[in-house]
Amino acid sequence: MPTSASPVVAAFTRLNATQPLRPFVAYAQPTRLSFIQARRAASSAALYSRLAGPSPAHPPRAVSGAQGKAAVSLAARGLSASALTRAAAAPREAPAAAKDSVVPAGAADATSSVGSGERLLQPDASLALDQQSMGKLLTVWMVYQACGSTKLVQMAPKILKLFEKLRLSWLSNAVVRRTFFAWFCAGEKEREIVHTMRRLKESGIGSILDFSAEADLPEDATAASDLAEAARAHANVKADAFAKEYFHGMHMASQVPHAFAALKVTGLADPEVLYRLSMPHQPLRDAFLAADHDNDGRVDYTQFKDAVLPAMPGGARVASPSGMFSMIDANGDGQVDWVDIQMALGMDNPLARPLYLSDGGAYGALESDFEDYERMVARARAVVQQAAEKGVRVMIDAEHTYFQPMIDHVALVMQREFNAGASSQTLVYNTYQMYRTDALQRMTDDYERGVREGWRFAAKMVRGAYMELERERAASLGYASPINPTLEATHALYDRGAAQLLDRIAAAQREGAVPPALFVATHNNESIERVLQQLQTLQIDTSAEPVMFGQLLGMQDATSYALAKANIPIYKYVPYGTLDEVMPYLIRRAQENSAVAGAIRMEAAQVMAEIRRRMLGGRTRQAHSVASSATSSL
Repeated sequence: MPTSASPVVAAFTRLNATQPLRPFVAYAQPTRLSFIQARRAASSAALYSRLAGPSPAHPPRAVSGAQGKAAVSLAARGLSASALTRAAAAPREAPAAAKDSVVPAGAADATSSVGSGERLLQPDASLALDQQSMGKLLTVWMVYQACGSTKLVQMAPKILKLFEKLRLSWLSNAVVRRTFFAWFCAGEKEREIVHTMRRLKESGIGSILDFSAEADLPEDATAASDLAEAARAHANVKADAFAKEYFHGMHMASQVPHAFAALKVTGLADPEVLYRLSMPHQPLRDAFLAADHDNDGRVDYTQFKDAVLPAMPGGARVASPSGMFSMIDANGDGQVDWVDIQMALGMDNPLARPLYLSDGGAYGALESDFEDYERMVARARAVVQQAAEKGVRVMIDAEHTYFQPMIDHVALVMQREFNAGASSQTLVYNTYQMYRTDALQRMTDDYERGVREGWRFAAKMVRGAYMELERERAASLGYASPINPTLEATHALYDRGAAQLLDRIAAAQREGAVPPALFVATHNNESIERVLQQLQTLQIDTSAEPVMFGQLLGMQDATSYALAKANIPIYKYVPYGTLDEVMPYLIRRAQENSAVAGAIRMEAAQVMAEIRRRMLGGRTRQAHSVASSATSSL
């Protein structure tokens, strides 16, 4: 264990100055319970057979109120009339009021093809290519050509390993640095990173700064093997280093107005801890769905006791199932839904933690995992607090499905703490991967939780970046793939999710309330076109950025610059880091581009058209005539 505190430790210590000393004291933070959770916990002291105390009393009933409405005057702006024409779309029906409806009335048509009338989105590659030198254009064209070779992309990891084995990494690194890294990443040093952000800002494009180093499970990970104290200390030192880099990222992002910074929760704790704490989530969810015999989204006490509770690793430890149920059933109607269970049995409720403890097998958490959980949340809290002080918004990235329950949990805790109140500025966004079969339901549940707990829901919607890995893992371990079976299913889920949230944004604006927020992160121009048409049809005011768009740096620039020209909030995801740190990100970008050959050929054609125009000295631009209408899976 280190003897001297790092700057990050010191920052955490200042935030937690009232805490008594104990191991890893810098990350010891008392759990902050929501209003409802605090009421629930107040009189539920003896739920477990291992805990002494009086018999559990029925907790006072806390009524689930709607989210507080703030009368915020939003200046009417909408879409730029000079750049976009009004869509000839029929008005959408009013959204359904039922909270358990996954897709509101009127959203079902969101998956149909965009009408044949005049399109609002007119991608123009010349807007982006004008800024590039001839040398950069040639480099970019070669990058796109390489991405278009499926075999080359598939072999890339093996080729890089071969160069490493032959001690020729210096050569492969030099090639990658001058090609893929130069186009898809902002750089390694602060000066070049901030320069990239400012260059984008000059074109009306914001930035989402992302430290692109990634963490994952080791190949020999075992779910319940206890970590030696030295190994735990090393894991926490490594998490310190990630947190320190996130602090630096907030500093860099703050140098350009209205920027975001991305946060990867896997960098803030040992991945094995995240894995063990996430393991009980899916069995619990499956047990709840199985117990809900009438499919009304709720279970009673008997169903909870007989089917739901036993699905938890520590379910057998509960001495008073009725007391546990009463803690969950805050309004006392004898039934609980999935959101009730999430709110009451989350990791931030100390009374629920014994449910997660391993029963001695390979399923469940270790006692030490709860300490690491507290440190992880404290790190996240300190980073988000730093962002708030510097005026930087935070996007919490989605990652592998086997980490996602805890990532979602940390995101919800941060949203509850930093998105509350009547401010029209939302600080923390969570990310939803719509290639997952459960994505829309999770998004709906989290929105409902925000309503009940009184904070502003904010979602970044992506299609997903780990499809092949997720499918391979599911096949090797023998569980159902969490990924949609077809690309069309993912497109449909993405468009329905966007339509659902747009309806809620429009309804909130009509009522003078602070709306939820939606970040449409996609390279799919059909999805973007639908959202633009819905913004027009629903008359959503975008001046306070309740709806934004985003693409990756170096990809779909024709669309990004067209949106910026139309005065639509548009951001680029701006990765940075050393070449070694971002190599997994670069390989994934190449693989994703390779998977959508039509789109990458279109990008290459745009670049070549600009190269030819310059070589021939022509005055009429050709690049913009190659419209970027291809659909990708990103």
